[in-house]
Amino acid sequence: MPNQKDVAKLAGVSSASVSRYLADPENVGAVRGKRIQKAIDSLNYKVDTAAQALKTGKSHHISILIPGSAPFYWVIIQNIQQRLSESGYYSSVLFTRQYDQEIPISNAMVHRMLHSNQIEAFIHFPLSSEKDRILTNYIRRMHDNLLVVDDIPEDDRIPYLLFDNYGAGKLAAKEFAAKGHKKILLLTGDEFFRSSTDRTRGFLDGLREEGIEIHEDYILHASFTASVAFPLFINSVFPEFTAVLAPNDTTAIAFIRAAQMKGLRCPEDYQLISFDNNIEYAPYTTPSITSFNQPVHEAGIHAAELILDLIERKDVARETLYPLKLVKRESFH
Repeated sequence: MPNQKDVAKLAGVSSASVSRYLADPENVGAVRGKRIQKAIDSLNYKVDTAAQALKTGKSHHISILIPGSAPFYWVIIQNIQQRLSESGYYSSVLFTRQYDQEIPISNAMVHRMLHSNQIEAFIHFPLSSEKDRILTNYIRRMHDNLLVVDDIPEDDRIPYLLFDNYGAGKLAAKEFAAKGHKKILLLTGDEFFRSSTDRTRGFLDGLREEGIEIHEDYILHASFTASVAFPLFINSVFPEFTAVLAPNDTTAIAFIRAAQMKGLRCPEDYQLISFDNNIEYAPYTTPSITSFNQPVHEAGIHAAELILDLIERKDVARETLYPLKLVKRESFH
């Protein structure tokens, strides 16, 4: 199997020139670069990434750990990967859980990666669970380059990126109060997501500040998943209400459909505010959904830049907090 020295010999350049070319073709002159590439093609040379990582301590490989599949993750990870790719890094996505179900093989893989020289950094999207808390702390003990997204780690050495769902929840309460709503139905998401508990806590605190208390009968413990939430809504007897706060757009759609089957129309009989502003369907449902937008595009790019700064041993902020913006449509106006 040809090696880097063979490429250098055939191209008539030094091994250092070949190394620079492989790292970034623009690091060498155009003429020399053409000779090196011709030699690579002639010899069918392939970079031995494992050997290169052992030699340099740099694999240019970042692992992203997420608990499940949802539109929020699709968008933010796409932007993380795009920004990393622009800097010469690639990433792999590993599912640690599917909501509340642990995936043992994935967690075993995390442990193997931590004890190898394969991963330069980790981006972790943990759930608010004891097992994920332990996993986050374990990664940090074994590896310096760790960024947490959508949660607050207990280890103050770990930087984190968070969306201000608490503040958005308070704003939703003030929006309803300004319209005179007092009979408000609160649909909660899955409690093992920090975003869900922050939204609920902010909403209840905001209502109290407006002098509004809601009875337990007005709180439906639902889910971020329509297939779970819809049967619950169908089988529930709703108290009299004029407004609804949904935990995300998927659950909002499930509620609107269930309520319609019970003879209730939105926004004629009640108004609704949701979260996530999923642009694939929130603007196109009937009615279109008023929803809080999370700046996932910007956050994904910034998450990648934070992890690159950690790799380069630069100082980074402990906390990055992104505010949410309410996008008003037909369901609340």
